[in-house]
Amino acid sequence: MDVRAEARRLASVATFFVWVGWIAVAYAVVAGVLWWIDLASRDGFSFLEALGISLEPVSLQQLVVHLTGAPTPDASKELSR
Repeated sequence: MDVRAEARRLASVATFFVWVGWIAVAYAVVAGVLWWIDLASRDGFSFLEALGISLEPVSLQQLVVHLTGAPTPDASKELSR
């Protein structure tokens, strides 16, 4: 078994997943900015209210998960079933 060939193969697989992850992050950022612009252009929301609404669904939940290491609330509901 060639260890270097195996390491090279695993590195290429890992690189693929890193690229896919960064593409997903870029897509999420663009989608969030577009949602924020859409909300801010409506009469019912101010500039900062629209920012808070567009950031809250993802960022607050993810911040808590990363700080505590706890599963997300939706995941804990699924685990209790």
